[in-house]
Amino acid sequence: MPVRIRTRIVPPVALLVALGVPGRGAAQATGPGLGRLGPTSVIRATLPDGRTLTGRYAAVGDGRLGVRADAGTTDTLQLTQLRTLSVRGRETKTGAIVGGSLGLATGLFFGWMIGAVCDAAECDREGPFLVTIPLFTGGGTLLGAVIGAAVPKWKQVYP
Repeated sequence: MPVRIRTRIVPPVALLVALGVPGRGAAQATGPGLGRLGPTSVIRATLPDGRTLTGRYAAVGDGRLGVRADAGTTDTLQLTQLRTLSVRGRETKTGAIVGGSLGLATGLFFGWMIGAVCDAAECDREGPFLVTIPLFTGGGTLLGAVIGAAVPKWKQVYP
């Protein structure tokens, strides 16, 4: 007699909906696109005259923000004074994708080479590929993510 497994869709859907709704503890926005900035966010503000200020984000009030420099000084700016505002991120995802793709290609190449050179019975068909593809793809993904984490990426959040 086959065993029936009853699945319930309501709890996972409710969980996904709950995760997508910001709660009371969500960051308060001081302007459009600034809600996700926190005290550890590194920002770069470009002023209309072309000067740039880079430092940590400091919430000051409605329509204003602070840029705290490494020297300890905080510059308070009106959002209307800004030409652009960017937040620093990392290229971790891009590095992982590129590294994984290169690792996959390398694993395919080495699997093909091992299969062409080896005369043992284990080298027939998919044997070499079962080792080289996961090994090189995983290693390439990890190495690419580490290299990508060292590369800063600026994402414009205002205007």
